Amino acid sequence: MEKRIFIIEYQKGSDKGFDGFRPDSKPILMAIRETTTLEREIVFYRPNKKYELLEYLKENAYAVISRINPGNLKEVDEYFQFLKALSNVGVEVHTHPDVMINLDFKDILAKLKGTKLGDDDTYFYHTYTDFVSKFPTDLDKYGIRVLKTNYGSTGEGVYLVSKKEDGSIFTVEAVNNEKFYFDDITEFLHKFEANFEPDNENAAYFQGKAGFVGCRYLERIAEGEIRVLLVMDKLVSVVHKKPQEGEFSATLFSGAKYNYESPDDPKWKDVVKLTKDGLKDIKPYLSGQSYPLLWTMDYIMDYDKDGKDIYVLSEINCSCVGITTQMEFAKDVAKVFKKKFKK
Repeated sequence: MEKRIFIIEYQKGSDKGFDGFRPDSKPILMAIRETTTLEREIVFYRPNKKYELLEYLKENAYAVISRINPGNLKEVDEYFQFLKALSNVGVEVHTHPDVMINLDFKDILAKLKGTKLGDDDTYFYHTYTDFVSKFPTDLDKYGIRVLKTNYGSTGEGVYLVSKKEDGSIFTVEAVNNEKFYFDDITEFLHKFEANFEPDNENAAYFQGKAGFVGCRYLERIAEGEIRVLLVMDKLVSVVHKKPQEGEFSATLFSGAKYNYESPDDPKWKDVVKLTKDGLKDIKPYLSGQSYPLLWTMDYIMDYDKDGKDIYVLSEINCSCVGITTQMEFAKDVAKVFKKKFKK
């Protein structure tokens, strides 16, 4: 039987259409079929059937495209090992788990310090002990900080933490705008301990990944977040994501509005240049693999010391970026495979 391109989905999650598939899965496969000679198929990853699926894909897959939001899986590390096993036998894996573990987690923001993409006031608190010893000083420096759980998504586990003049602490969680009040930093630190999870000793990929990344709070988040959508190393779209009034999260789940624009628009020339130039700084974290098949780099605007606009990287997403509202980019995904299999 002819080798095929497979999309791997998961049955659970809020990202499904009426037919049980992600709305962008079939359009991506249709575009690949129209662009190449490759047959295509969608399969579902089931943890209790992963070994059977692994053998099936080893035998039949030229390449697989993972379309699973890791947040929907209980055992993400096992799934990453599953994808790694496919790669080890020569199946192209998009996006490779070695890349996802480096780019899709918030600690990449701390790793990029010292580059044009990185912000020097970013820190990864891997353990609660580290958090207790360093965070109070970081909070005192600015009076307000953003904490992002290292492997959160859709605004989950993102907190805005501010210290008031009387020493009390006020926090807001991004995903639901839920507010919390604490008498002082000691009470906050005590209550926040529950958010720190220990490393799983049996995890192959997730060692050293528990914890929170602390970032500067950028007031211009009120103007929105700028998302650059890429297919491999090609920029295909700029998305201006504007939060709802009074909120600091720019996700669809928190009610943000998205405007889709061309990277060729002159008003985006600075963020486009920053992204293109920044690819070389990201390359060391690809572990010898390709750039993600479909990914985004998100920025928040700020001012430099001269009052000019600058863009500060706020996160990278590459595990399961959706294009449901931009189906035309399925053709750009398909072109990646056209280079090897022309129609």
